[in-house]
Amino acid sequence: MASVTTRTNGSRFINFVDGVGKRRTITLGKVPIRYADKVCIKVEDLVSSNITSHAPADETSRWLADLDDRMLGKLACAGLTVPQQKLTLREWLTQYLYQREGELKPESHRKLRQTQDKILSYFDPEIPLRTISTQHAAEWRQWLRKQQLSVAAVKTHSGNAKTIMMEAVRRKLIPENPFQHLKSGPTPSRYTRYVTPDEITRVIEACPNAEWQLLFGLARHAGLRVPSESHLLTWADIDWERGRMTVRSPKTEHHEGHEQRMVPITPQLMDLLQARYDDSDEGEQYLVSIRGQGRISRQVKSICANAGVQLWARLWQTLRSSCEKEWAMTFPQYAVSKWIGHSITVSGRHYANEVPDELFDSAAKSVESKAQRNAQQKAHETTRNDQKMASVENCDKDHNSFACESLHESSEQFSNEKNWRRGESNPRPATAPVALLRV
Repeated sequence: MASVTTRTNGSRFINFVDGVGKRRTITLGKVPIRYADKVCIKVEDLVSSNITSHAPADETSRWLADLDDRMLGKLACAGLTVPQQKLTLREWLTQYLYQREGELKPESHRKLRQTQDKILSYFDPEIPLRTISTQHAAEWRQWLRKQQLSVAAVKTHSGNAKTIMMEAVRRKLIPENPFQHLKSGPTPSRYTRYVTPDEITRVIEACPNAEWQLLFGLARHAGLRVPSESHLLTWADIDWERGRMTVRSPKTEHHEGHEQRMVPITPQLMDLLQARYDDSDEGEQYLVSIRGQGRISRQVKSICANAGVQLWARLWQTLRSSCEKEWAMTFPQYAVSKWIGHSITVSGRHYANEVPDELFDSAAKSVESKAQRNAQQKAHETTRNDQKMASVENCDKDHNSFACESLHESSEQFSNEKNWRRGESNPRPATAPVALLRV
């Protein structure tokens, strides 16, 4: 049990016995008794948690998170908490990036280094990590926007900063993540260029050899990522009989079950694969070996110029999205997303975010065909009604051609009958001659 003791000068301190039976003292100074009693209750909870090796109550944990370094130091000296590491911002960023270097892809680690530079350019590198507040984080994001960065870049840096500081929270270096409420995440693409089947056919025909043709075919007819997926394909990955190929994806391999996927081989791609196989040397393993970003860029410009096709931005990404749009016109979206290698949500946000003109034309043709069918049906019904009216007129002429004298005689005989039965509203003569009428 802990107790509060007050000296004659008004200074207060807390006495308690720790888990090994040693008497401990925490000096509070000249503070109100209600504050001393509150601290005493929290000290008792911490002592109990240390003895029983269980976590303190949630209220006590929140109380610890709001304490200043001075009080936390007193609790640490009394053996109630772990001594706080007084890391600076620069020290923590350097430590974090060093530990993640072997875990991340080179491109992901490069983006983290860019975020590190942006943080250290705004904050004092020697500022204590625990002193960064939510207001500081919001001001840093506003500073990013003033640097004329794109919306996507600002959101990327904000997301990286949130990840870095969340790891500091997990290691109990800081009580909370000051960057937690910054808006981050991917930005929907606004680039909607669609490479039509006719355009890609002309581009492929203008390629210098079968390997270049296959590279364009893998991006446009199979939706592969170039070069991370296209350059890993081997002839062993091609299933000629079933028309499928196994694609390994380094980008999604860290997600369980997404290390590789099956992609269908379309008839156009099958022809390109066969041409590349016939042109390859014996013992050649990989389907595509073209490398060199500058070389590829110059060659693509030359190919598009020879094909008479206007070069599009985001070369391989546009071909990949065009492939998904073409597949989505024919196949269910869940299958298309499996073949492309991302979720339906990502598809709607970044890939299938624009309706190609082909679908508009197809819809217009269907409406036109329906209008033509309705016009033909109306003309057929008009002809049929005319024929029916002519048949009725001929029939009326035939019906009216019999002698009317018999009808007149029958009417007179029917009206001369006077013996009606009482209660009947219509006369029913027993022996009234009835003439048979043709209707």
